Amino acid sequence: MRILIIEDNAIQALYLETVMNNMGFQETAKANSYDQAIKLIEDFKPELLLVDINLDDELTGIDVVKSLNGNSESQVIYISGNSDRFYKNQIEGTKHLGYLVKPISQRELRHMLESVNILQ
Repeated sequence: MRILIIEDNAIQALYLETVMNNMGFQETAKANSYDQAIKLIEDFKPELLLVDINLDDELTGIDVVKSLNGNSESQVIYISGNSDRFYKNQIEGTKHLGYLVKPISQRELRHMLESVNILQ
């Protein structure tokens, strides 16, 4: 399974990549901005997006998902440092599998992937 990690914090992106590799997912790519994410979605054709909501950019991870407009087979899991209702309301209009609040553990991510049948 191809996985795209959309995360502007390099340490967090590397952590997520390591966790995914430890779970057996070897095809991963990382994007740290809206523009880079859109390009990698087109070129890498990921099956799963791990999306940070707040990117160090005017556009957010939510904007990345909205730009897909149903034209991608990618499944989405949001990962954010914010747990308030404001962000949860923003993602309601997007197709996604779940929402995890940072900091996340490998166990939490594994549980999420198992609950949506990505990981057996």
